[in-house]
Amino acid sequence: MIEQLSVKDYVLFKSCIIDFTDGMSVITGETGAGKSLLIDAIGYLSGNRIKSNVIRNGKDKAILSMVLTSNDRVNAILEENGFEVDDQVIISRTILNNNKSTVRINQQITTLSFVRKIVNLLVDIHSQMDTYRLMDTSVQMELLDSYAKTMDLKASVKEAYVKYSNVLHELETLKNEEFSDAELEFLTAQLDEIENANIQEDELDALNDQIHEATSWYKNSEDISSCLYEIDKENGALDSLYTLYKQASKSPILNDYEESFKNLYYSLQSVDEELKHMRDTHSNDSLDLDSLQSRQYLIKKLYRKYGGSYTSLMESKKSITDKIDRIIHRQDVFDKLEKEKEESFTAYMKLANALSLKRKEVFSQLESKVMEHCKDLMLENARFMISCMEKKPSSNGIDDIEFLVSMNPGQDFSSLSASASGGELSRLMLALKVVFQATNGIETIIFDEIDTGVSGKVALAMGAKMKALSKNYQVLCITHLASVAVYANMHYLVNKKASASETITSVQELDQDKTIQELAIMTSGEASQKAKESMQDLWVKIHG
Repeated sequence: MIEQLSVKDYVLFKSCIIDFTDGMSVITGETGAGKSLLIDAIGYLSGNRIKSNVIRNGKDKAILSMVLTSNDRVNAILEENGFEVDDQVIISRTILNNNKSTVRINQQITTLSFVRKIVNLLVDIHSQMDTYRLMDTSVQMELLDSYAKTMDLKASVKEAYVKYSNVLHELETLKNEEFSDAELEFLTAQLDEIENANIQEDELDALNDQIHEATSWYKNSEDISSCLYEIDKENGALDSLYTLYKQASKSPILNDYEESFKNLYYSLQSVDEELKHMRDTHSNDSLDLDSLQSRQYLIKKLYRKYGGSYTSLMESKKSITDKIDRIIHRQDVFDKLEKEKEESFTAYMKLANALSLKRKEVFSQLESKVMEHCKDLMLENARFMISCMEKKPSSNGIDDIEFLVSMNPGQDFSSLSASASGGELSRLMLALKVVFQATNGIETIIFDEIDTGVSGKVALAMGAKMKALSKNYQVLCITHLASVAVYANMHYLVNKKASASETITSVQELDQDKTIQELAIMTSGEASQKAKESMQDLWVKIHG
């Protein structure tokens, strides 16, 4: 349920906090006072997009917040997506002057789509627009499937239909394909090009590493060769040290240095051997830079030609192979697809027929329940029927579903929009809402002036139906009718006060006496003693 709604610097509101309770609550007030602004605020906190400026004049932002009671289903989704979970879900939205906004769940920034996903499990807002939406046959089918608990089966039907449709598309493509010898030759050349290259999945990365290594080696090899040249050339370092060693061995004055020159000579000779070994070892590593770069060029060329990656190259190879196969073995492929079409259609029809049967199993029960609630709402002559005609296979089955009604004796069944007047339609939609509400797991229902077009005993009947609904759900209702508002456990009055400099809207929670006074004003336009006594008697009759 919605525990609290707060708004700050929001259209006509400076600051407002409303603490809601369970049961039935009504929001009343004069036309234009701002009642629907509160429902809009709940809508914005439910993920609806903002289409107009909602920031109070002179302010740079509006802040909306809503506290809802959570449940296990919501907490599981929140926890799965990394949110803190508790007994409450706190949704806040900060709206800036450019209509850009930031939305949070439990203090963590999130997206409007995720907010919609969460709130749709907790709150159902029903406005006059939703009444017209219920006339859409696709919406009627969704409601029926929800009531019949066929959503999983319907998903399987959709999956089977997609498979069947894909086979049909392949068959149609095959029928329309015309290949020449030149096209076959071209495709074969493409396939040979890919197969002859024999590219491995991670080969390009390995080549890049090898080329980097080879490039570094060729630079280093130049330094080694230069060093070896200075050591080994005629009259180079090695020759010079050998000459010094020999001179020292023959000269008495240099005898003391003979051993040193000898050691230097052998040390340099050792270095010379190590450098030559290093050069020869790397030369035998097959790091042929030219061949590596040629291979790299080939792979990159094929990647560019066939989609840009190894994966796309393999996909192109499969596509080319399939095309060649369809040309060479056209009849075999055709026969195979025909068989797949037959099998996939059989599988689809098995599921579609099962779905149709499960839908039809609830028709009688659903029709009885709707008519029962219609009678409670003083639509004694109303008859409700679910029309089910077979249609061509589709993603939602083979049933063409439509809700039909007859509102008067002797009147033929027809669509909802064609059969009911405004007041009748409001009551019929309330009856449907009561029936279907039990299947969706939502705990809060908001009615935004659903009682438009009714009055008198009919309005009392609608109020009674909402009151009965509030035994199992939290019901919030915006209404202009005292005969609906009188059923509420809590009454909130929206007031708008204007001065020369500003207009301020506020919300007041009414006690019993003020509720009776407001109901009297709603009934007769003033809080006369007679009107208050009349409302007091009605209030006591309803609440005891």
